[in-house]
Amino acid sequence: MNTKQITELAIRRHDEDAEFFQNVYSGTLHSAQSQVFLYGRNMILEELEILLQTVPKGGNILDVGCGTGHLTNWLKEKGYHVCGVEPSEEMYQYAVNNFPGIDFKKSISSSLPFNDESFDLVIALEVLRYLEDEENNATYKEFYRVLKNDARIFVTHVNLFSTDGYFFFYNAISVMHSLSNKPYHFCNFTTPSKQVKMLIDNNYKNITTIGRMAGAVRIFYKFGNFIGNKFGELIKRTSEQRYTKGVLKSMAGHLIVIAQK
Repeated sequence: MNTKQITELAIRRHDEDAEFFQNVYSGTLHSAQSQVFLYGRNMILEELEILLQTVPKGGNILDVGCGTGHLTNWLKEKGYHVCGVEPSEEMYQYAVNNFPGIDFKKSISSSLPFNDESFDLVIALEVLRYLEDEENNATYKEFYRVLKNDARIFVTHVNLFSTDGYFFFYNAISVMHSLSNKPYHFCNFTTPSKQVKMLIDNNYKNITTIGRMAGAVRIFYKFGNFIGNKFGELIKRTSEQRYTKGVLKSMAGHLIVIAQK
């Protein structure tokens, strides 16, 4: 598949998943899949809260791949001027209906409808994972363009070596889809070192990579909410599941990347 086809598949996937995310964020869905998603998302938000301490209230924040708009609104409620960008029509419609007071635009991450140096922070949660390296590079360039000087990006990726074994699960599913001539969405598995190099090549500085969430939590949630919740609570008592160096960072369920213009 070429870059355009991969991007189109990503958009289609989010059209299909829009109702799921709407129900998760509105609190009406309590499946194991939704619970493990929120388990990891809350850890990502912990890191974002730390970074927000460096962004002055009233600052301009761009939420790329904003989905149903719930994160964008969360940022607005914290006192920031926010904009959301979402290419999926279904996600976009949820966002504008959920939060009519927020400026949402339909666009892809590598072509943002904003002037140079417009934002104090650009966020992209679970966005670049659906795009191949060429599009990720273009996206990093575009983020750099719309950032103010010394402003930062906060993005998440899928670790290649995550202990949840998603790399193997994803490839097995992809093979089954290919046999039925139904292309599966692309997933960009990466490593902390690869992201650091990519960002350096795009002129970013002060790059930080953080691993959050023990990948094994996802495995236990596959046995249902009860077992997943029990294991999740147990591991929280023994570890904050935050990895800033060493091999554990590359094995975490979420890879967070922060970089400065």
